[in-house]
Amino acid sequence: QGSHSSRAVLFDNNGRIVADAAQKVTLNRNSTGHVEHDAVQLLDSVTYVIRQVLSSLDGQQLEQVAACGIATQRSTVLAWDDDGKALSPALSWQDVRAEALLKKLKPNELEIRRLTGLPLTPYYSASKMNWLLNESDSVKHCSREQLRLSPLISYLLFHLLENRPYSIDHSNAQRTQLFALDSLTWSEQLCNWFGVDSSLLPGCMPMCASYGRLADTHIPVTAVCGDQNAAMFGTGALEPGVALVNIGSGAFVLRELGQFSNSTSQLTGIAYSDMSRVSYMREATVNGAANALSWAEQQWHVDDLLGRLPGWIEQVNEPPVFINAVGGLGTPWMQAGLHSSFTGSGSYTDAEKAVAVIESIVFMIQVNLELMNTETP
Repeated sequence: QGSHSSRAVLFDNNGRIVADAAQKVTLNRNSTGHVEHDAVQLLDSVTYVIRQVLSSLDGQQLEQVAACGIATQRSTVLAWDDDGKALSPALSWQDVRAEALLKKLKPNELEIRRLTGLPLTPYYSASKMNWLLNESDSVKHCSREQLRLSPLISYLLFHLLENRPYSIDHSNAQRTQLFALDSLTWSEQLCNWFGVDSSLLPGCMPMCASYGRLADTHIPVTAVCGDQNAAMFGTGALEPGVALVNIGSGAFVLRELGQFSNSTSQLTGIAYSDMSRVSYMREATVNGAANALSWAEQQWHVDDLLGRLPGWIEQVNEPPVFINAVGGLGTPWMQAGLHSSFTGSGSYTDAEKAVAVIESIVFMIQVNLELMNTETP
């Protein structure tokens, strides 16, 4: 389940696609940093694509489906009650409405990074959870005994699985910035700093574990993780010294670590966990990738930007310099609230502007590759 769509794919034992389905979802963005989804629409889209894939199989094929894994966009968060009713929209990972809270936490920034592997920014879930607790009327009117505050994955698991769990995997939990890498569970210190009661949060589980069965099926869910974790393993095992670049709504550079270490300029995450072991990854983020192209199409009223882009890239040799702050700057800058702009004052064609956006994405990916290479060639 991602920012642009939900997808379901069935593979055979050789990795060949047997069936697949996709459903677009809506992302609502306003000028004050509010970026959100309709939580029910996200859930409906996931149930729809699962149903589409399974209904395309005959009875014998359906019986042969061995397992299911679920990957979701990380750091997207919502409030809901113990009956599964959403009490808020799903606040996107791109949402920065709670940025003001982080100024108060500046004195604790180094300790937060040490505990979580993450810098202090509004992109992670914790500050958004604080905002929901203090600013959302529907959340304030819900009793604490019934209230649930979680990343999107927990809401989906509750509705998709027969046992209706209130659970979260390690990789999604870490991106809340309330999860300690050393203990692999919620940190009371972090919860206190962000003003989030840990009793409202889901139970933490390894990424590979027995989560339960998909409702109305025999199919066990045996892996749950964030989208970038899935991308890392979807390519097959990475050789030492290899980084993976994965481009979607945002762009990500991922590299598995031989052993745990923190970084002052990039992110440290959990690559994999099961009941007996855990491995870590270095991660870099470019917030404005495919969503920067969507932003450009709307902002500059360009029809079919994606369709025209290949031709424009061939035509434009020297695009202007575009400061791509769509969704805020990711690593190594980690700044929210900036406005995207061109450095010059000239007048540019649609072709020049679109190619400038592409060049900005490549530039930010390259900066992060060079930083990773400096750390470990």
